[in-house]
Amino acid sequence: MRVSKPVSAIAGKFKCYLRDSTATTSMIFGIAAIPFFMAAGVAVDMSRANMEQTAFHAALDSAALAIAADDRSSTQGLSEEQIIEREAELKVIAEDYVEANYSSDSFTAEITSLDVQITGQDVTLTSTAQFPTTIMGIFGIDTIDLDFLSRIKKAMRPIEIVMVMDTTGSMSSGGKITGAKAAAHQLLDTLYSGSLSSAPQSEYLRTALVPFSGAVRLNKNAYDFNLNWIDTAGTNPLSKLNFNQSIAAPAAWNSYYAWSQIKSSSSVYHSWNGCVETRMPGSAALGTDYNVNDGAPDISLPVTLFPAYFNPDTRSTSYGLNYVTGTSTTAVGSECRGLTSTVCSSTTTTNLYMKQENYYKYVDKNVGAESTSTSGPWTNCTGSSIVPMTYDRAKVEAGIDAMVATGPTVIPEGLAWGWRALSPTEPFTKVEGSGSLAATTISPYNDVRWQKIMVLMTDGDNDVSPGAYTMNGTTYTAYGRQNETLATNRFGTTSTGSIEGALDTAMSTICTNVKANGVKLYVAAFGTGISTATKDLLKACSSGTEYYAEATTSADLTAFFDHIGQDVLSKSIYVAN
Repeated sequence: MRVSKPVSAIAGKFKCYLRDSTATTSMIFGIAAIPFFMAAGVAVDMSRANMEQTAFHAALDSAALAIAADDRSSTQGLSEEQIIEREAELKVIAEDYVEANYSSDSFTAEITSLDVQITGQDVTLTSTAQFPTTIMGIFGIDTIDLDFLSRIKKAMRPIEIVMVMDTTGSMSSGGKITGAKAAAHQLLDTLYSGSLSSAPQSEYLRTALVPFSGAVRLNKNAYDFNLNWIDTAGTNPLSKLNFNQSIAAPAAWNSYYAWSQIKSSSSVYHSWNGCVETRMPGSAALGTDYNVNDGAPDISLPVTLFPAYFNPDTRSTSYGLNYVTGTSTTAVGSECRGLTSTVCSSTTTTNLYMKQENYYKYVDKNVGAESTSTSGPWTNCTGSSIVPMTYDRAKVEAGIDAMVATGPTVIPEGLAWGWRALSPTEPFTKVEGSGSLAATTISPYNDVRWQKIMVLMTDGDNDVSPGAYTMNGTTYTAYGRQNETLATNRFGTTSTGSIEGALDTAMSTICTNVKANGVKLYVAAFGTGISTATKDLLKACSSGTEYYAEATTSADLTAFFDHIGQDVLSKSIYVAN
């Protein structure tokens, strides 16, 4: 705050007053009163000036917030000349905003300048105004100059964000998987305000990635991984489903153990690849609906553990996946190994199940190395792994690059693991450190500091081919198969017409549960292959109309992901004067 004229301007008037000797007492009183009168005038005008300054500063702060929330406040990728033009454009908006919020009959200061400057995540507004005095004007001080500064720093409320990305087989058409990767990279560029090389980490950003198709894949080498989450001993009944009709199956046989019995070459055995299946639906009222909640796996409570994914051989293509053949009852790698010739040749339902769930056919069977182009127990699981929450942006960028299109669509399983990547409870609780940023733990729900964001992208309806196979009903996914008995049926139904509706219901339930825990959910319906009914469900899944988009092309998807980044940042700003 500055006065615009020196107090020496009243010197002439004061000298004239001193020359007047006609009333000595009055003169003495007048001289004595001058400083009191001047002090009172200064107090009045300064009080008014402070009121003006407070009001104007509030208007400037509001303008700065509005500018920072505007998509045009991002200067990423602009040249210096373009940045100057953008700042001039935003200056006009700021001037209008200040005028609208400051104009009042009670306020009289005149704005003499207003400038906008954008530097990285900072939006700075500076302004000056002249306040006309009243009583101080008698003493030659006509105006007081007021100086203002308002700075907004974006993304200072830190963010935990997970991208749940559809990597199903349909993503291989029309360049969609390439477009999805580009969009995911763009979202990170926007959030970090720069490329990986220029911004490899940020104390305000923790990121995670969940690719999904018919099942999801954990990374056994990830910073936050614990084998205790997995049912390695077969104590969860779901882990025995693929082997429970076999003759005298050893107790050790379950979907985790089975991996160690098949070969990837003549001398090398497989090990479990990290793919997991869902838990049982259970009861929401009792908290046992484990496939749609974030209940922690507990080794002392087998139903809470995740079964290892193992897509079983099903004898012939009429029943599903077929990668073990042969009628010999003794040869290694034969479907009928260990069975009688009668059972082998039989087509009764009981004997068909015997062949399908015959553990012995896998022992020493060479199924080759895992590949998206070959069949094996990995089939229908996504080809790339989850990247748990990390400060290390490079890990997520590499995870995006590794995504491949394969398998059917089970959206609720992707959502469930996206939720678990944000949840403060097991299976994920840790945040991997990077550089100077130390490892820590995932924030609690509704934390006053950290905010949680989920981004879901899918290009299709839930699809597990119900009714497609004579004996098993559906293709095999994380939910198992349609024709399991209701006691172990993870769809909750064996009706062909209800299977995919059950997945839709699970999807909606997870979305509701996620949002109930304070997570903001952005949803992108990608491409042209999604039904109107599914679009309606996806829109309802999102946190609101502004959080949902239908991206027909890859360019549309990239634009929406950029918008997500801008929107997240704009909702994370605060005034830092």
